[in-house]
Parts: sequence; C-alpha cells; structure tokens
Amino acid sequence: MAIHPRGFTPHHKRRPENPIKTDSPGMNRRRFIGSLTLLGAGMLGGAFETGSCRRRRQTAYPELEARGRPGDLGLKHGRIFSRQIEYNLSFYLQWLSQAGRVPEDHLRQLAASFVPVIEDRFPALIDEMDGIARGAGRSLTEIALLNARTDISAIVEREVEKMKTPACTSLALFGHERDRTLLALGQNWDWDPLMAGAPVVLRLTPADAPRLVTLVEAGMVAKIGFNQHRLGVCLNFLSHVSDGPPGRFGIPIHCLLRVVLTQDTLEGAIDAVDGSPRCASANFLMAQHADGGPRALDLEITPEAIAVLNPENDHLVHTNHFLDPALAAGCTSGRGPSTMNRYATALKLAEYHRRRAPDPVQRMKRVLVSREGLPYPISRDCNPDPSSSSLAGVIMDLTRNRFILTQGPPHRNPWIDRPGTSASPLP
Repeated sequence: MAIHPRGFTPHHKRRPENPIKTDSPGMNRRRFIGSLTLLGAGMLGGAFETGSCRRRRQTAYPELEARGRPGDLGLKHGRIFSRQIEYNLSFYLQWLSQAGRVPEDHLRQLAASFVPVIEDRFPALIDEMDGIARGAGRSLTEIALLNARTDISAIVEREVEKMKTPACTSLALFGHERDRTLLALGQNWDWDPLMAGAPVVLRLTPADAPRLVTLVEAGMVAKIGFNQHRLGVCLNFLSHVSDGPPGRFGIPIHCLLRVVLTQDTLEGAIDAVDGSPRCASANFLMAQHADGGPRALDLEITPEAIAVLNPENDHLVHTNHFLDPALAAGCTSGRGPSTMNRYATALKLAEYHRRRAPDPVQRMKRVLVSREGLPYPISRDCNPDPSSSSLAGVIMDLTRNRFILTQGPPHRNPWIDRPGTSASPLP
C-alpha cells in the first residue's frame, strides 16, 4: 500500500551557533579516534573502549528518569548527558563532513533548516530539543543536527560518494504461554564501534503525552523504544532514489520515531508518519499489545510514499532493503550479501525455533545472537569490518512490560533485564 503525503520547504535559524571544537575536516579515521579519546570517550558510560572490539565490562546503560513539560525533560537530558552529547556531535560532524568534502558550516545550515519544519508540526519536540541544548551548553542547531543526522546524510549523499550506513536486523515475534498470546519486538543496532559509548536510556513521563522508554544516542529525542500503550518501534536504515530532494526538508527520522511513541494505536502511528513531510527513507517495524491482543506491522518509508507490510505466520522480519515491490524498484541501499543473509537467517531461525521456544523473548534472543552466515551474521563484531559492529541488542517484551538489552554484540554479552514503562504487566 503506497500513500503520498505533502511536503514543503521552509528555512530559518532559531538560535546562534555554539560550535564545538574538532580536528581538521580532513583527518583520517586514526586521527579521528585520537580526537574522540581526548574528549573522554574512554569513560563514557563506564564501558566504552574507543575503536576496540574487545569484550567490555558489563553495566546497565546510563538512564535518565524525568517527568514534566518538554523543556524540562530536555533540560535534564542535556545536563546529565552533556559529555556524551559533546562526543556524539564530534563524531557526526566528522562523519557527515566526509573528510572535508562537506564543510561543517554547510552541515550546520542544513541542520538549522529542519528546525522550522519540526516546529510547525511538532512544537513540543523543539521545546524538548531546546531544553537539551540549554542543558548541555550547545546550540539548538547542534541538537537538531544529531536528530537529523540520517536525513542530512541523505541530502549530502547527492553531493559526495555514498557513506557507510548502519545495518540492523529487526523482528516481531508472537508466542503463547498458558493460553495467553505473547508479543516481543526487537533488533540489533549495528553501527560504528566508535559510537559504543553513545547509547543511553530515557524513561520519560511527558506532561501531555504517554510515558515511554527508549534507547537513544545521547542528544536524540527517540530511537528504539515503546510507550505506556505497549506500542513499540524499531528502526532500520533504508535509502531510496527519492531521498534528499533539493531544497526540501522534513521531520527527521529520529523525530518521527518520537512521534510514533506519542500515539496510542498503530493506526495513529501510521497516520502521524504519513501526514509528516519527509526527506529521507527508513523502516519502522512497529508492534503493540493492547486490550485487543498483539499486533505487528512494518512501515517502509520514503519521502514520497509509505508501504505497510503485515506478518507472516508468527513473525515479521526486516533488514536493510525494501520489501514492497513498488518501493524496491527505487532502493539504493541495495540487496547486497549482508542485508540478504541477515534477512534469510532471521526468517529461518524464527521459524526453526517456533516450537522449540514458544516464548517469543527467548526465541528472539536465539535469533539476535546468531553468527550464521559469516562474514554477514545477525550479531556482528569488528571482524572482518572494524568500522561496524552490533552496538546493542534490544528486546521489548510488550506483553510483560520489560526492556531487555545488551551492551555490545549479543553473541558476546549478557542480556540486561530492565523494567518497561510501568511497574506491572498487562492483566
């Protein structure tokens, strides 16, 4: 099913810049690692080893629990995670600048152009991002850059060679226990090991929106998570020929994830995404266990259209290529061996463990730890590619209200069981 939303092209700046100091734009990866270490990256989160794939000491992710108006939530976020935010800004300015081929000033101008678009549709998000900026001592433009980093990459890829992109595996699984249907939603988040210290957990109770829990890169308003209505969302990178239309800005992908987490139904989430202007592609695998029982669907998104995909049997799987035939014709993220192998492996293992592990959480763990199909497994470490690894495994037990994570590749690290959005499971 394809749906075509409207789009528009506003532009202005909101706050003056407060530029961070980085090395020269042309520095190579080794020098970049050194510059990040100078920022204190080795201490972020208590478990980060810059540029390393060695097993890391396991601790719970840093967590923020906050309630109040959007600006208050953001202020606490910025204050507590100011060091991580500084690090993340340094990384993304370097990554997006592509070794000097895109000047930082241009990146900041692009980031500033997203602010009025967000403010027009979702002013509470700008209030929260402004609070993050004030708390961390940054500019609103810099926080917008973090939240729009996927969308900015889509824009600048029209001007430079294609960037290295994340490669994640997401799935929703159904199961049964004592005649009660269960639902789990989860993924491995694969990205550069230099960002291993980036994730933090936000537990937010907004004044005018549902409670939520989400694993984010510090400075972002959302990533992987679920809300008090047991509505959750996972993210997969996708790219399409329609990405980055010249002069057009939209709601950034990570802001759209937060918009999804403000909804109380899957239909509301689809409508919110469909009704928002966009300039980049992504995949949102969404699920909900509400009073009517468990449901899951997949939303493939481009700037011009969306496609809704439904589960087969007791599972729904997505990696980094379009599955909808109409959108697949314009796919530029490719159908290479990594995405195709992970997709096929996840489908096979989900079916294989269907009767062996009726609990979908246990079944999902068996899928997300898989090393089958090397060098393109579901759970990745730095071999053979030192610039990509599974930085986190995330499982959302939407029936029993649990948020279960690993720090680092799931095949090498234990699962950390954390509460969800409230103290009690569904009745």
